[in-house]
Amino acid sequence: MTNQHFDVFLAHNSQDKPQVRAIVTNLKRRGLKVWLDEEQIPPGRPFQDVIQQALQNVSCAAIFIGLGGLGRWQILELRSLLTRFVDANIPVIPVLLPGVEGIPEHLLFLQELNYVKFENGINDFEALDKLEAGIRQKPVKSFPKICEHFDVFLCYNDNDEDRNEVEQIAEQLKERQIQPWLDIWEVRPGNSWQQLLETQIAKINSVAIFIGKNGGPWQKGEIESFIWEFIEQERPVIPVILPSVLQEPQLPIYLRRRTRVDFRQQDPEPITQLIKGIPEVKE
Repeated sequence: MTNQHFDVFLAHNSQDKPQVRAIVTNLKRRGLKVWLDEEQIPPGRPFQDVIQQALQNVSCAAIFIGLGGLGRWQILELRSLLTRFVDANIPVIPVLLPGVEGIPEHLLFLQELNYVKFENGINDFEALDKLEAGIRQKPVKSFPKICEHFDVFLCYNDNDEDRNEVEQIAEQLKERQIQPWLDIWEVRPGNSWQQLLETQIAKINSVAIFIGKNGGPWQKGEIESFIWEFIEQERPVIPVILPSVLQEPQLPIYLRRRTRVDFRQQDPEPITQLIKGIPEVKE
């Protein structure tokens, strides 16, 4: 084993090897140096020792999650990678293989990180672009330019249904020249949305809190702290009910007396009502 440097270390379940190999081929075509166990571990060597050495020579790591979950040794790799992530600020990128809808609940630390999801098969070019961006920690063509100021922070529960509805609303806001802060647009894969938001929150004029059919995002303490920062600085805090909500939502006390925007109704037009509550950016 040499001290060769690699752009990314890949941790994966052996049963996902065919899919991971296909992604490796695409990453190599993009000029990235990839650490893959079958290519770097010589026969007869204790692979745990080789992996520990490899972790000293990589710029980031990608954790592949397939339909079978994490492999036995992948879990051990994950513990070492997360320790390095904390100690050396090295990005760890969760990668959801085709068919996986979200990060498993028992992997709480990974849930704080922006992930890459291969929704459209293993050759999903948009997912490959995002993965490359996360590995290089540089923007690529599919990423928007970084804004200096934002009109509104879009705060929501991180599940597929709510995320899709919120992204559609974000697109409508941009069409009307409103600049939203949305994690899946602003946070590169492998980075913590919380850390980025802490540095950018002063640039955001308001917050829209989206309520889905499973409630709102305030149940998580770290999200509630961001909401309170907007409240304490007297910036607009707008409760927004998503179209999928069937019953009357239960809101925390600090949101109950605030005017809501309800996307279940057509009149008045909800996107127009939402925009009315968002103050204009002042240069």
